Amino acid sequence: MSEEEDVKERELKDEIESLRDQVKGLENMLEELMNLHKSVLDKASVASDIEKRYMRMLSLYKKFGRISPAQLTSVEDPISEKIVEILFDEKNLNITQITGRLREKKGSASRHTVRKKLKELEEDNIVKETESEDPNKGKYYEITDEVVNRWAKMLGINK
Repeated sequence: MSEEEDVKERELKDEIESLRDQVKGLENMLEELMNLHKSVLDKASVASDIEKRYMRMLSLYKKFGRISPAQLTSVEDPISEKIVEILFDEKNLNITQITGRLREKKGSASRHTVRKKLKELEEDNIVKETESEDPNKGKYYEITDEVVNRWAKMLGINK
């Protein structure tokens, strides 16, 4: 082989190597773009889920004029509705605490009425009674897991 052919062969090999490097660079750029695209799609999916939850809440507000966990229950009287809302805000409240919160929201409430309403809510499996670990503290009340799960599902929140 002549010297000129050797030079041409080396130039050709160098050019092929250069093209290989360029293709490898393009492959890397394409992979980065695909990862970026996937990231954007993931974020768009999250935004879409948030939008669906927001629209669901707006729909509830439009239908009922408010958004309240009591809407999921068979509760029809305003005192029981407020008790459900109070226990959604704070769990493990005793009758005295619930009565106090109810007075703040409604203006008046008696322990007798609260006790009666809690009994009804327990019978309807909306509220459950729990014993305190401290025997001097007495009974506490909280919303049942079933009602919490229904509320989360209605709002589109995975629980």
